[in-house]
Amino acid sequence: MATPSLTFVMNERLAQVDAWIDHTKSISEFRSAVRSEVRRLWLGEVTAFSFYDGMIFAITRHLTRAWKEGAKECGVNEDEFSDSELRARENLINSQFVYLLGFADDIEENSKASGGLLSPLFDRADMWVRRYDEAKNQAKVMACGDRKLKWVRGSTANPCSDCSKLNGRVYRASVWQRYGLRPQSHSLECGGWRCLCTLQPTDEPMTKGKPPGLKGPPKKKR
Repeated sequence: MATPSLTFVMNERLAQVDAWIDHTKSISEFRSAVRSEVRRLWLGEVTAFSFYDGMIFAITRHLTRAWKEGAKECGVNEDEFSDSELRARENLINSQFVYLLGFADDIEENSKASGGLLSPLFDRADMWVRRYDEAKNQAKVMACGDRKLKWVRGSTANPCSDCSKLNGRVYRASVWQRYGLRPQSHSLECGGWRCLCTLQPTDEPMTKGKPPGLKGPPKKKR
């Protein structure tokens, strides 16, 4: 088997760096857009309905971009998405709107005029920003088909047991999808809210056997 040339390897590394820079920039823009909406409502500059509309626009725009980014890593363009991919993207985006009105109420109750602090509200807003990687990973799983993907644990200080036991495992994208396993999933023990794991294309040997079962998030006490 021919050994890849140094030029080929360097170009691959540069492409990876460029992709990482674009990804980081996209998340930064998403965070800025969401925090801007939160700040404006906290200051009393807009109504709760204006905040709701602004958040819907930001979430839809940036999660659509994230889905496109994930699929592109598998060589699939936006105009090539299947009906199932389009439905999955729409469902993921729409699921993010459920808590917006309640969040708007909390912002108004803890507004600047009421003596509330802005930083805790920013922390809550960042939960929507973290859905960027969830959208990207779900798109990747659906678009990659039979390509091999490796679960790479993120830099979270205290990773959950599910992310830890999935770390380093290699399966085809179709297998990850069949078992409903992806980073940032609510099915993980951590709930996916602060998950920094990723699924990365790899040429490493596949892990033997089927994926392990998940511990899942703690059950709510009745």
